[in-house]
Amino acid sequence: MADWFKDWFSSDYYLSVYSHRNDDDADEFLNNILKYIPLAKGSKVLDAACGSGRHSIVMAQKGFNVTAFDLSIPLLNVAVADTRVLNLDVKYFNSDLRFVPLKEKFKIILNLFTSFGYFEDDEENFAFINSSYSMLEKNGYFVFDYFNSGYLRNNLVIESEKCINGLKILEKRKISENRILKNITIEKEGIKSNFEESVHLYSSGEILNKFSAIGFKVVNIFGGYDCTQFSLNNSDRLIIIFQK
Repeated sequence: MADWFKDWFSSDYYLSVYSHRNDDDADEFLNNILKYIPLAKGSKVLDAACGSGRHSIVMAQKGFNVTAFDLSIPLLNVAVADTRVLNLDVKYFNSDLRFVPLKEKFKIILNLFTSFGYFEDDEENFAFINSSYSMLEKNGYFVFDYFNSGYLRNNLVIESEKCINGLKILEKRKISENRILKNITIEKEGIKSNFEESVHLYSSGEILNKFSAIGFKVVNIFGGYDCTQFSLNNSDRLIIIFQK
């Protein structure tokens, strides 16, 4: 399961399973976040693990200078195509989070939609966080979006089923060895495909301590995409604005 993300994020089904996360969601969330970050038009933005480019496109539409990367070539192809249709300029490239070949600096780095905790140990999981500190301009911002592991542990949905675009999607979840494991079975025209997700469960305290040790300072902590106040017991998300 070590490299589960390579198969899953490159599959033909990934965007269907997460189709409830759409462009309107991305626009609303970034509008909320940018109320707390003074960002001049033309500021340089890095969208890390950008997926199909939802947030990259919104930031480009807002007049920012956007660079974005992802490991999944199929998702990047969707991002590039959608960006061209809208006649926007986003610099996309392919990269693993652990080995990002960038020397330039950015005013803001986005790490959204739980694009974190996929790897086997802390060193790999925090590799990009460490390198991102040097990628930020002085007083630059890092927006971190992760689940609230405390809430997830207490409210785990063991099994769920849904039908989307002719696909029958069964998701089974469990917690094992401090990771949330999800088995995804997708049935199309009687043929079943199986995929897995495995994400490390870091507590909010662990996240804050790790970022602080790197040098980041906390600006705001939110508990949802509407930027409501974070609650350890009641918030499903852990969204933090850090500053260098």
